Amino acid sequence: MNNSYSRYINIWLLSLATIILFMIAVGGLTRLTESGLSMVDWDPIMGIIPPLTESDWGILFNQYKLFPEYQIKNQGMSINEFKYIFWWEYGHRVLGRFIGIFFIVPFLFFYIKKCFSNKDLFIYLTLLFLGGMQGLIGWWMVKSGLDINPYVSHFRLAVHLLMAQIILSIIVFLFLKRVTLQSYKNINNTHSALFLIFSLLIFTTVTYGAFMAGLDAGQSYNTWPKMGDKFFPEGLFFLEDKFWGVFENSIFIHFFHRGLAYLCVAFILVLSILHFKKIDLISQRNHFIAIVTILFIQVVIGIYVVLSNVSISLGSLHQIVGSLLFASTFSYLFLIFRR
Repeated sequence: MNNSYSRYINIWLLSLATIILFMIAVGGLTRLTESGLSMVDWDPIMGIIPPLTESDWGILFNQYKLFPEYQIKNQGMSINEFKYIFWWEYGHRVLGRFIGIFFIVPFLFFYIKKCFSNKDLFIYLTLLFLGGMQGLIGWWMVKSGLDINPYVSHFRLAVHLLMAQIILSIIVFLFLKRVTLQSYKNINNTHSALFLIFSLLIFTTVTYGAFMAGLDAGQSYNTWPKMGDKFFPEGLFFLEDKFWGVFENSIFIHFFHRGLAYLCVAFILVLSILHFKKIDLISQRNHFIAIVTILFIQVVIGIYVVLSNVSISLGSLHQIVGSLLFASTFSYLFLIFRR
């Protein structure tokens, strides 16, 4: 294996992770500004060319008028208002294409130079596959809002967000694996088992966060610590369908998302008390401290998001920090299970 390009691979991976985090932020802002349904078709090649004349804008605006979002939500929208939401979605899609090129071109160069082990090559090829799937999932998500109901499926939104965060986590793992001089130690079976449970809690919390975003459940209550004037608000357990209700009732989703956040905090505190002093490797110890710190910051931001009735700036920050928490958690998990 050729190690002469090691420094450049590290820079590439760190840059890729940074751009993907920026992409997640832009995706969140596209959702928060309700811009995601402004482009009503998907053309991976020619779709990169923006409207250049007023005639082009007129054609796109007339296409948009044929779909439920304009007819139900944005009736009477001006073309300048349409341009605002269009540029958000256009920028999001172009950034996705740029990330694809930024991954593929250096990857092929490093592959030709034989810079990857067979095990790592499999991971990079998996990333390539997941990246391609993410583009398809993005259109699958948008398409759900172009039918009768002008809202994207919160299930598809969750899949899209989780896929982005999984990709980010794998890239962070690859970077840390390369720059960490010693392998992370699995202190004992209890530590690995508890951290796996904690990781699953983070995964579930992020999933329900996506459900909240898709259903605007964060706006159902803008008080904390109570929801309204109660800890258990009315309608919490009013589930018409006992199975699907836990995934579709906005009050339950909001309550459950809060509860999962508290549980994550309690779990990481238990892990810290039991195992932190047993972590000898400085890089692993710093990684663990980063997870704890980001989690507490994320909880505080989440509280202010609720109190602000989901302001765009705080909602975007919540998604960015949540992505950092997800990536730091799962990269740590991958590293302690690394063989």
